[in-house]
Amino acid sequence: MTVVGPSFPGVVVVSSPHAGRSQRLPRARKALAAAGLQIISEVPVQQLAGLHEVISRSGPSPPLIVAAGGDGTVGAVADRLAFTELVLGILPLGTSNDFARSLGIPTNIDRAVALLTSGKIATVDLGRVTCVGDKSRHFTHAATVGLNVNFARLATRATLRKRLRRLTYVVAAAVAVRHPDSFDCRLAHSGEVETLRLTQLSVINAPVFGGFLGLRVTGVSTDDGLLDVLAVEVLPIFRLFLAALYAVGRIRRPVKGVHPYHVRELNASSESPLDLAVDGEVFGTLPADFVVAGAALRVVTPV
Repeated sequence: MTVVGPSFPGVVVVSSPHAGRSQRLPRARKALAAAGLQIISEVPVQQLAGLHEVISRSGPSPPLIVAAGGDGTVGAVADRLAFTELVLGILPLGTSNDFARSLGIPTNIDRAVALLTSGKIATVDLGRVTCVGDKSRHFTHAATVGLNVNFARLATRATLRKRLRRLTYVVAAAVAVRHPDSFDCRLAHSGEVETLRLTQLSVINAPVFGGFLGLRVTGVSTDDGLLDVLAVEVLPIFRLFLAALYAVGRIRRPVKGVHPYHVRELNASSESPLDLAVDGEVFGTLPADFVVAGAALRVVTPV
């Protein structure tokens, strides 16, 4: 266990203006200053390509990199920090904050900032997806195809977020479930191959997922060396909600048409290219390979 705080000369904050609670960023800045954590630079997530240049100018000791936003911001920063000695701190300013909640990081801003000076540096797994054109990226909590991509398109639309704010996820989920698209998906894993007619494929790295629904995959952690896959067939809406209720209540009861897998790697393909969302942001298309990137990320977590 490594206690953090004094060993960091300052922090570089990566922020998103479109995060669900981005209006709390000024408060987060004040809390960081009050905790003695000097902000040496602030990088908009849209300019993340320049992060390592900012770090190189910070001096001989690397700063703490703080992702101040939701799962999309955290995932984008984690991808840049994967397999480096740099440490990620998280200020959950998003709507769902699935990865932060998976690690036990408080969603309260003051408590999350306090953790940056009193927590430990833990090493956790990431997922990694490689899709068409060898386009590759690490993900912190989930890569998805189907319903969740339709949801992501709406939930990440800046104009909709500005108008609906916290209700954005509710409206986006309702629209996605009301107009589900099905697809034939070939899944290859553990020496087996099967083709299913699906409405949703989720490849999950962290136990908490599903945004405001607060779904949780039981028996899963961010350092178990496995990806948890949920393949959801074409189901009546009531059965989708039943599966969600079981997940919320942590009821280990199978739902017909929902296939869970626990794998180290997975290949997913379809007859036509299908959009793929990574940590809530549309990233690429199927076919794609998913693997566990073990011990890939250093992150501040509760002791």
